[in-house]
Amino acid sequence: MSRSALLWASFLAPVLLVASLSATLADDALVTDQATSTLSMKPAGDNVYEITTVNTRFETDFVPPATGADDARREDIFQLVEIDETHVNKEGVGQETERVSGKVKATVYPFDGKTGKGAAKFTIEADGDSATVDGAYLTITRWGCCGTNDTNAVYSLESGKYLFNAVGQGESGQWVTLDSKNLERILAYHSAPSEVDDVVLKGAPNAAIVISYATATEPLQRVLVTMPKEQFDSDDGPQSWDPKLEVFNKANPKASDHIWSDSLDKDGAKVFTDISVQMTLDPKHKIIIPLVGDKMQLDKAKLPKGWALVEVQP
Repeated sequence: MSRSALLWASFLAPVLLVASLSATLADDALVTDQATSTLSMKPAGDNVYEITTVNTRFETDFVPPATGADDARREDIFQLVEIDETHVNKEGVGQETERVSGKVKATVYPFDGKTGKGAAKFTIEADGDSATVDGAYLTITRWGCCGTNDTNAVYSLESGKYLFNAVGQGESGQWVTLDSKNLERILAYHSAPSEVDDVVLKGAPNAAIVISYATATEPLQRVLVTMPKEQFDSDDGPQSWDPKLEVFNKANPKASDHIWSDSLDKDGAKVFTDISVQMTLDPKHKIIIPLVGDKMQLDKAKLPKGWALVEVQP
């Protein structure tokens, strides 16, 4: 056999093996699907182009239900998430890339070990630059630019509902968690400046912060923190803050990002009560809001002079 024939045979053998394995896997697979990417370009000036990319991928999402996890009657959640990320930018030789828009679309499908992929349960769509599946949550991130914060829009992958926006340290911003054996609550904050303040902080003049309170499947409360206009634009305004959100109570007097209750009660008003929510912005500015009966009590809050709290639709 010639050298070229030997080389061809050695190349063909692994190809045939891969093809055989692929066929076997395909025959046994409960789900087979394909993700595609697309690119389009059009003129947008002298040697400048508007470039649109659409990248699609799939992720698995196998998690226990957010509520009643100790109840044997509730089945664990098995589902598949199809994510489309669309980026539109202007690019060219000698020109810095300019973001035009970004969109994320996530379609959630149930998965069954016998029948495979079912019909779509719900679709989540939002402005954003990237998407991450992490347990029971989908995070759609909008990147900051020129001194503004990244912000993370967090959605429930169990209900499909928007829960809150969060900034700060952490893969999806800073969260504070309140847990018991049957229930979970989340506190998170978004603070200016970010690229989406006009949307997230909409609802009150001079709002600089929003504090959100939610379960893992639905928003419960959304509170805007407003401040005097002259302070908003001053050197000790939002641009200089290093926010930190914490909680404490009688049993846990040291402020932290987590409180655990050993209560078996499934009534949140009885489990999550007599807790203080504390937000420290800098050495001179601190907010403390009592959490009583599973609700932040705005009229009992301690605030810097001239500041106010405004509750908006969650």
